[in-house]
Amino acid sequence: MTVRRPCPPAPGPLEGYAARFDPLFVSLAQRRGFREYLMGLLAPRDRNKTLTALAGAEPIVGAQHSAVQRLQFFLSESP
Repeated sequence: MTVRRPCPPAPGPLEGYAARFDPLFVSLAQRRGFREYLMGLLAPRDRNKTLTALAGAEPIVGAQHSAVQRLQFFLSESP
């Protein structure tokens, strides 16, 4: 069995919370996506409930941004 690659930590106490869910995710991309999703939900933004805002991109123009696409893939494909 291969060793799990470490995931970049989430800021502050959010890492402790996110780390508890690590056994549920198989890949590094899923663990990273979960941390990015949590950071987006908790970020002090005006519209933090849309996909582009969760990823920190502009509303319509930023829909093709790589961070938005990664988050979309995480939300639609993670079990």
